[in-house]
Amino acid sequence: MKTTAVKNTMVASVLLGLFLSLGSCGGSSSSSTPTGPTTPTTPGCATDCGTPAALGTVSGVAPLSSCPSGDNYAAGMSCFQATVSCPNTADIGVTYGYLAPVGTVKGTVFFHAGGYGMTAQDISDYAEAYSAAGYAMVQMAWTAEWEDTGLAVKNVGEAACRPATLMNYIFENVATFGAAKCAQGFSAGSAAVAYALAWYGAGSYLDNAELLSGPVFSDIQQGCEYPQPPLLTVCPAGQFGCTGSPFQDSPSYTPGTALGVGGITGDTSCGGNPNGNTPTSATSNTNWKAMSIVNGTSMPSFSYPQTSLAGWVCNNGTTSVGNNSAAQGDIFYQQFTSTQQAGGSFSLNPVSNCNGDEGVDPGTVVLSGVTVVGSTAISNDTIAHCIVRH
Repeated sequence: MKTTAVKNTMVASVLLGLFLSLGSCGGSSSSSTPTGPTTPTTPGCATDCGTPAALGTVSGVAPLSSCPSGDNYAAGMSCFQATVSCPNTADIGVTYGYLAPVGTVKGTVFFHAGGYGMTAQDISDYAEAYSAAGYAMVQMAWTAEWEDTGLAVKNVGEAACRPATLMNYIFENVATFGAAKCAQGFSAGSAAVAYALAWYGAGSYLDNAELLSGPVFSDIQQGCEYPQPPLLTVCPAGQFGCTGSPFQDSPSYTPGTALGVGGITGDTSCGGNPNGNTPTSATSNTNWKAMSIVNGTSMPSFSYPQTSLAGWVCNNGTTSVGNNSAAQGDIFYQQFTSTQQAGGSFSLNPVSNCNGDEGVDPGTVVLSGVTVVGSTAISNDTIAHCIVRH
């Protein structure tokens, strides 16, 4: 996990307006003015979806004269500010931007950046391809750490209501009605999308999800506990959907990351802090597990019959380089054993030659015997699978 959100290809990293609301525009790229904030309803699940947690509300939506400068928003985007409210969390501000393609909108791709999500995800490796293929794009940035509830009691899983609520709002109120609804998350942003699917019922509407370098909160207990758990084999022989060879990675958060995770979980013992060698308690381990995406209970859903899913994780050939996003991610991907769980399309793709420990974009991946640049492979997968399934 990265502690700041920057371009995918960088090492130091942890989801639209007055005339662009397209909720009632069918397949047209024409626009209309939002009538006001809408309260998202808790989406239902069609099959084997457990009981989704309640979503919150989006309010105070207001257009901005321009998108924040120096914050990665694509040229031509229209930006808006809003407030997201969720149960058991403090209200949080957000800025989001929407950019429509020329002509008919085939679908919308919602991007969530890594780290605390306080800087919009840089989409320069994807914008041209997605726009040319007919996809609108949404970028966003929070005013505070989305993973921190902002209250005395911390719970990353409950804080994940925020991106889940915003994503639902975008697809209910901004995206073109009848077009595909898709998401792409990086590092902690991939965890935001995974929480939305597993905890908040996003499988009831999301058509495609591309998860880059994560999800990094699949098992927070294994990330935080000390002594550290054993190395995890990513893509072991026979793992469903894996396109690469086995490699090992540690699910444990690195010391700097553990410090940040300790803050957002309200437990500074994460990683054995402050000494780095203090055994964590059974109570801490239990609390971290409970707020993980894969928390061992019946509530998370790992069945999204109408949502195609692809994961992209770094394999730089050594377990000494990396911040556990591959191992953490694989804990989530191990939950999938058939294509029926993921819209008939599921893949886990190890990427070599990453830029640092999470930079899948400039890396390379071998698919069907052909070596492809990471960002190209991800773009191709999105364009092939971001189709209407609901």
